[in-house]
Amino acid sequence: MLLVTRADLFSAGRQALAATPGIRLNPTVADIPGSDLNVVLGMMATLGEEVSSRGATALRGVFAELARGSQLDQVIYDRSGLLRFGAAPATVDLALIRPAPSSATPGTFSAGSLVQTGDGVQFALVQDAVFGDYDTEVDVEAQAVVAGAAGNVPNSNPTTGAGIVSFVTTPFDTTLTVQNGAPAAGGTDAESDISFLGRYRGYFATLARGTLGAIEYAALQVPGVAVATATEITDPTGGYPVAAISLVVGDLNGNATSSMLTAVSNSLLGYRAAGIPVYVTGGVVAYVSVAWSLAFAQGIDESLAISRVRAVTVAVAQFLPPGPANGILYRANLIAAAQQVPGVVIADSSLESPAGDVVPTSAQQMLRVLPTSVTFD
Repeated sequence: MLLVTRADLFSAGRQALAATPGIRLNPTVADIPGSDLNVVLGMMATLGEEVSSRGATALRGVFAELARGSQLDQVIYDRSGLLRFGAAPATVDLALIRPAPSSATPGTFSAGSLVQTGDGVQFALVQDAVFGDYDTEVDVEAQAVVAGAAGNVPNSNPTTGAGIVSFVTTPFDTTLTVQNGAPAAGGTDAESDISFLGRYRGYFATLARGTLGAIEYAALQVPGVAVATATEITDPTGGYPVAAISLVVGDLNGNATSSMLTAVSNSLLGYRAAGIPVYVTGGVVAYVSVAWSLAFAQGIDESLAISRVRAVTVAVAQFLPPGPANGILYRANLIAAAQQVPGVVIADSSLESPAGDVVPTSAQQMLRVLPTSVTFD
């Protein structure tokens, strides 16, 4: 939208003066800095520019496609009742383990107790971990203390020290150790304007409940869920639906925890058809390695260009759904994404690996690319 500027308004005022019959003011005086006429016209032009700007901003807020920030929140809420997601904390399934006790040693590691990763990301237990007389392992859920994607820590690895490895709160039994066998999942930053707008666009098509689209949409209303794919379960002999749905969900990295799956199941109550079960499972993530051999235009900052190619490579796979039908990582898409980076010369031979399209091997498998898995010759 083209706005009326201060210069436009000042010029219009000066022309109005010149076109007024019998006026005793000399329009040329308006161009003398500091003259009364110059000051008056300048002030009026400034006020007019501000009114024009505010009017354009208000008009932009009427349209969801143009509104941003609080205006987008307002227009989407007025039309659909949807609210923007705030930052959500990651959740994780923990295992508290101790050597086989030689005597009766019951005890409780209380809800709210803290554990942490090697680099200090802390998680709090969401329920008590109760050890009986001879229990050696208790599984328990925990939630990141700070909301955001930084809580999506990897699974514990004794060799590298990754994952949750130590206690912040001293446990009742000093022989206890802690680990997470699967990555933490569901940690997200506050929803961006683009993501919120995309969720709003999908809202009206899912007002009819009980459809596959509505079931997927219900899962995406759970904070932390970024990918949801619903399919009908069919009779393997005749291919007819058997009145059940399979729903595979995952966060941005394709991972899911037990608390996320429970939240999705609860969200489905208002979306699935009554009496039709939906079996909710987490995706199985497979990481793909990508190797580039790049050439650059003259005068380009090669380090910056490489970082951008790495970012778009990761982004191509970030929202791939599970399964071999729609979750294929196409070699052509990787090349097309890299070609959008300014100053990088991309040919088919620039992508050394993968040599062809990568197809998921099961209905639950999701393909992802880690930044560390993108290499350059």
